[in-house]
Amino acid sequence: MIRILLFGALMMLHVPSALAQFSKGLTAGYHLADLRISFNPLIDPTFTPMASGRGGFHVGGYTRASAGLLYLQPQVWLTGLNQQLLLQDGSVTPTVVDWSMLRLDLPVEVGVKLGPLFGFVAPVYSLALSEVGGLGLVQTGTGSWGGQVGLGLKLGPLQASLRYEGSLSAFGESITVGGIDIDTDNRMTQFIGSVAVKL
Repeated sequence: MIRILLFGALMMLHVPSALAQFSKGLTAGYHLADLRISFNPLIDPTFTPMASGRGGFHVGGYTRASAGLLYLQPQVWLTGLNQQLLLQDGSVTPTVVDWSMLRLDLPVEVGVKLGPLFGFVAPVYSLALSEVGGLGLVQTGTGSWGGQVGLGLKLGPLQASLRYEGSLSAFGESITVGGIDIDTDNRMTQFIGSVAVKL
């Protein structure tokens, strides 16, 4: 399924701009993430992990297809997320670990535009590429679905958006759509500010 999504997203980025209802461009943004870690106290009641967000980024591209007030905007992001973890294991001095991950995000915005303003929801598929910190919090090479909701402003070739990203795990470990099981996850929640420029 990930191959189909990647192929489709890359093909959308090569749609000829001569078609008036299509546009494409580049995007970049800043992430403020909130990593939450749960640990079984029956294994070691003295081990208490705590996390503080240190932000993150994304860079990528998009294709936008508009029809009246509605639009569809698939995107491809390379996303880096950074956290600082405080590991308290009962000793006097806690251990501080810098943790980061790199992933490929494929958000697909479905939205409504009213003049320069637009609002959207976006399912987002994330594929973990790498992890630094040695904690094994992510399994590289695997992916799952989350969701985004946001608002934005479009002025000429520029558009800016503010979005919230969260997990779909409230619906269970997977969601069945059309007879296909889609894995969800307990991804960190994020606030994302993004700026895009039309090419």
